Amino acid sequence: MSMPFILRSVMFAGLSVICTVPVAAMVDPPASAQPASAGAVAVPAAAGGTASPATPAQAPTPAAAPAPAPAPKTAIVERGALELVIERPGRVESARSDEVRLELEAFSGPVTVKDIVRRSGAVKAGDALVTLEGKEFDKGLEDLRVQAADTQRRFAMQKEERAMQVRQSIAALERATLTSEMAQQALDLHRDYESKKALEMADLGLKSSLDGLRDNHDELTQLEKMYAGTSLQSETKDIVLDRARRSVERGEIYAKYARRDNELYKAIRAPNESRRIEDQAKYSKLDLEGAQLQQRLGEIRAELDLASAARALRDIERRLEKMEGDAARLRVKAPSDGYVVVRVKDEGDQVQPRQELAQVVDLSKLRVRGTMNADAMRIIKQGDVATVWFPARPEIRAEAVVDDLVVVGAPEGDGAAFPFVATLRSLDGSVFPGIEARLVIRGTLTDRLLVPNKAIKQEKGRFTVKVLVDATPSEREVRVGASDGTKTEVLSGLQAGEQVVMPDA
Repeated sequence: MSMPFILRSVMFAGLSVICTVPVAAMVDPPASAQPASAGAVAVPAAAGGTASPATPAQAPTPAAAPAPAPAPKTAIVERGALELVIERPGRVESARSDEVRLELEAFSGPVTVKDIVRRSGAVKAGDALVTLEGKEFDKGLEDLRVQAADTQRRFAMQKEERAMQVRQSIAALERATLTSEMAQQALDLHRDYESKKALEMADLGLKSSLDGLRDNHDELTQLEKMYAGTSLQSETKDIVLDRARRSVERGEIYAKYARRDNELYKAIRAPNESRRIEDQAKYSKLDLEGAQLQQRLGEIRAELDLASAARALRDIERRLEKMEGDAARLRVKAPSDGYVVVRVKDEGDQVQPRQELAQVVDLSKLRVRGTMNADAMRIIKQGDVATVWFPARPEIRAEAVVDDLVVVGAPEGDGAAFPFVATLRSLDGSVFPGIEARLVIRGTLTDRLLVPNKAIKQEKGRFTVKVLVDATPSEREVRVGASDGTKTEVLSGLQAGEQVVMPDA
């Protein structure tokens, strides 16, 4: 056998051994499996022969290194403007809508529909709409008119009687005043003059009687002396002396009664007269006070009576006025210009109190009523102008001025609702009350720190982002503000120029 053939056999056998070594042995062979020398490997013996000489060993192939992870997708935090566009629903209504209801003030009986003049359409203020009728209403109205006339006449009579009572009271008071003044004057005169005079006159009368008696005694004594030595006829002497004696006798009697009268006058008559004059002054004063009191009480009673009569008259007149007003209200008329819709259905139907009879709507002045959410409250305020479109009429666009905006919200779902009213303008008459309207509110928040919405993670009211710091994502809590659906305003926690990690999905 030639040498080339043997070499080829040995190389083939060696390759077979190498190809059959396990991969694990190639990667990390055990120490016992290492060759004795770097230049030879063991070769198994050929079939039917001895072992072949060793050949140089081939180095194992090293394992491939893992591929590096791809860099995360990031976005740069930057300042800019945030354009907000918010759409809020509302409902179109008339800025002025007058409801006509059955509001009778006096009549409480049943009311029914007598005639329906007009059911719908344009009307002017004062146009007839519906005629109503009440059971026995006309009779009640006429009875009330008669009662009011009777009350007016009775009140006029009371006023005349009161005028007469006033005049009589004045006259009685004047009489009582005059009597009291005269009694007081008599009392003053009696105390100052009459009483003293009366006592002195009584004493003077007594003295006069006593003086007369003394004079008569002196005269009789003188006559008796004079006639004692005279030669006059006895008849003449007797006559003169008898007359003198009789004068003395009468004088004694007069003197006796004068003394008694003086005693009685001082003891009884004079005190009684003084008491009578004093009592007359006192009672006259009491009569005056009574007259004054009666006058005041009479005035109060008269005022109360007149006030009661006047109140009764006012009540009946007020009832009559209300009843006559009810008569006018039974003829239902349009309260203003506009478009009317009559709510009652058929003639003969009974109408309940406060029931709506008709509605007059002013189509020239429309407004939108709805609610704002918290996002809209960031950019809308009273007096702002918003664009309006109508889902039922998408070809129509209009503007609306926010007239009223309530800043105290009410719960609505997970947020709050803030009622608003906005007046529509620039309409062509093709928008009607009741249709849906959408307010489009636009606003720009300038110079705001912005990040993409996808970079923000929210969990239980906590907002976080992953910030790339030294090629390593780091979670950071942030405080957020408004959002346009794509970008969100960051109020704190980030700075312009920082990179935030964007999630893959």
